[in-house]
Amino acid sequence: MDGPINFGIFKMKQPENQPRFIELFREALVMVSGQAGLISTHAHRSLDGWRCINFGHWRSLEEYTAMDTNRPFSPLFGEMLDLANNEYQKTLHEVVFTTGNECI
Repeated sequence: MDGPINFGIFKMKQPENQPRFIELFREALVMVSGQAGLISTHAHRSLDGWRCINFGHWRSLEEYTAMDTNRPFSPLFGEMLDLANNEYQKTLHEVVFTTGNECI
């Protein structure tokens, strides 16, 4: 898996906020989906209702930086932050290895 990975980690202020947060999260990911260089996004929710996590896979650091400089989801972000604290770390990651049944 080539290309940088970014993580968005959100802790709900209350677990009952998670359903509305997921609606906004989905809208935000749709806004990002047309960005040059975005390969895929994967959104996750915790079963206890406290967290939502996304990881985005990008073709290049430059394309990620271009999106991050002018975030298409900015109009939704304020409402998202009313529901959850952003534990986002301004770091990008690379995959070191992957395991799965096909690798065993």
